[in-house]
Amino acid sequence: SEQDSFVPTEPERFAQMLIPYREKFGEFFYERAQEAVRCYGAHAYLACCTMCGAATESILLSASIAKIGDERSAFKTYYTSNGRVQIENILVGQANDYLKREFRGFTSLLKYWRDEASHGGPTSISDNEAYTSLAMLLRFAMFVNKNWEEITLSL
Repeated sequence: SEQDSFVPTEPERFAQMLIPYREKFGEFFYERAQEAVRCYGAHAYLACCTMCGAATESILLSASIAKIGDERSAFKTYYTSNGRVQIENILVGQANDYLKREFRGFTSLLKYWRDEASHGGPTSISDNEAYTSLAMLLRFAMFVNKNWEEITLSL
């Protein structure tokens, strides 16, 4: 079952395990997730974390489009000040505590590493953070897929 999936040790296995989520989360997700895997394989750990964060945001956008029912409105909200937070609130703001806690647990660390990696300051991101970022991306995709109905329930 999906819950019994292990976290792979080879980047190629990550790439394979992300494929089933391509249809639900879209091409933007798939492109960024696969790029993250390639960055990890090339030892480009900062880029890997950035792409994991971008793939996570693609999942957020896919779910928000499904929930709002209008792609234009979802993107308009996303591109406003604090848009990422607003999208998360739309998705899980009214959810039960367990779902909200799990959802935000996945997104908070991925957002941190993405922001840390994509800004110009010093960073301590290494292969450990990049690997964990890939693992969290996979687990987040699995979590959102499993809880899709509750997360995307119409407003």
